[in-house]
Amino acid sequence: MTACSGKNSAVSDLSPIPVSSERKKKIVAAKNILFGTGYFLILDLPQGWGLTRSYLEPDVHSTVTRERITWVEAGQADQIFFNPYRKIALDLMIQIKMGDHNLLDVKDVQISSQGLGMAGGHSASYCFGEVRQGLFRKKTYKTLRLCFYCPELRHTLYLRFTGKCAETDLREIFESLSTLECH
Repeated sequence: MTACSGKNSAVSDLSPIPVSSERKKKIVAAKNILFGTGYFLILDLPQGWGLTRSYLEPDVHSTVTRERITWVEAGQADQIFFNPYRKIALDLMIQIKMGDHNLLDVKDVQISSQGLGMAGGHSASYCFGEVRQGLFRKKTYKTLRLCFYCPELRHTLYLRFTGKCAETDLREIFESLSTLECH
């Protein structure tokens, strides 16, 4: 069969999928039949990147409602941050703690650079580096760690991106975090 015959064609269209130049917003939330939906945050994804749930269920300890949106006040969510064009999949762990803890967790991170930046309009501490993970055969992965305090909801957010990629990929993600929404 040829691609033109229209019957059970074995030839597929291999043209690249067009990529929009616009960023897309992605809500990270936990849904519960009894308690409804609690937002962890809203990310403004860089071009070509996507976000999906991991196999781990979100864990919500408490929520707070602000302007008709229920936000997670304390809890944890695990996601997969991916770029299918570059064949990259990173683990994203979002942890939220009540109060101002604003201390970046760099335990076991071999830091290549660190500093202060912005996340959702808040001052944020960050670091880029490498971590070794694994039970028997430890492998080295790139990591971006970020934490910031949100005074509007009075909680601290920790974000960890970890996986096999170039540091430039993590820097692209980092630049997009300035426009995330956390309240």
